[in-house]
Amino acid sequence: MTMSLMANATELPNPFTPFAFLPPDVSDQFERSRYLYAATLGAYVWDIGLNLENDYALLFKHRVRFPTIVYFLSRAFTLAYILANFVYSVAPVKNCNALVLGISICLVLTQAATAMLFFLRVTAVWYPSKIAFAVFSILWIAVLGAGITALPRIRGAHIGPTMQCITTTIPADIEVSVIMPLINDTAIFLAITYRILAHTIVADSVLAHLRIFFGGTGLSTLSRALLRGGQHFYLIVVATHVTILVLPQSKRFYRGILVVPALALINAMACLVFRKIKFGLISSDGISNPPITGHSEDFHATANPRSLSLHSRRTDPITTEFGSNTIYPLDVRVQKEIDKFEEGADGSQESSKPTTLA
Repeated sequence: MTMSLMANATELPNPFTPFAFLPPDVSDQFERSRYLYAATLGAYVWDIGLNLENDYALLFKHRVRFPTIVYFLSRAFTLAYILANFVYSVAPVKNCNALVLGISICLVLTQAATAMLFFLRVTAVWYPSKIAFAVFSILWIAVLGAGITALPRIRGAHIGPTMQCITTTIPADIEVSVIMPLINDTAIFLAITYRILAHTIVADSVLAHLRIFFGGTGLSTLSRALLRGGQHFYLIVVATHVTILVLPQSKRFYRGILVVPALALINAMACLVFRKIKFGLISSDGISNPPITGHSEDFHATANPRSLSLHSRRTDPITTEFGSNTIYPLDVRVQKEIDKFEEGADGSQESSKPTTLA
């Protein structure tokens, strides 16, 4: 087989070009994937460059705890995944299956680390609910398991006599590695949105909540609350997953190549929310008002990493818009629970410090 390919290669104008051994439609698709991976790599590296000052502040101006470690691991795994796909599509590779396995491992790790950032956020919003912790723990494990079971069965091979690789085998259930993150991210989006809805809108029934949520009186107030909680970033994540899954089977090739920019975008959104929470631009609980720090969208680190205090909100300005001027009872209860949590988690910290992602 190889000898016949080599014999036929001598009749080609450029016998060692990989596209000479592919059908025209496949070669066109392969070329598009190269452009897309190059653009994704450039965009992600640009995002990292824009946030170098913020990342420096996270490492050296704030206490490094487990959430911060997860943040940097997710960035590293995502960059490794994008770079590995780019190398796979443009560079000569000695062992295609070895690189495919490395890509699969990077994909599993970046999905798990990014999902952990979502997990930390939703459990902070729902703290101290043990049910929420258990449910979202199961969903995180399901995301990890979906990637582990489906992705390692992908195979690659050289294109003709060249050292260029192309994917040859994709498991039939590969969609599960996208479906599970979609379920997880959607559940987190809805859980945080419900939490914001329940404590933003004064209404005495579920139907009243739904009527306001789907366009009734108070929608502008709810929209502001959702923006304040960073929900528009999570909505982008859910929409990205849905976009990949709704592509028809005839466009399966585009499903595959869109996973790379999709994961880059999802990780960028998760990391953006993390930084905004860490620097006090988004409330960690999704309910209280974030402090006004004077930062623009291209923010930098605040000097005070403990700026997310729930004590600053005693009267809810949103409820007063609906004619209620009652004292906001949630922050007192939550603060007591946070005090207990912080005393048990870190005895050296002040008991009044609120819980955050970091």
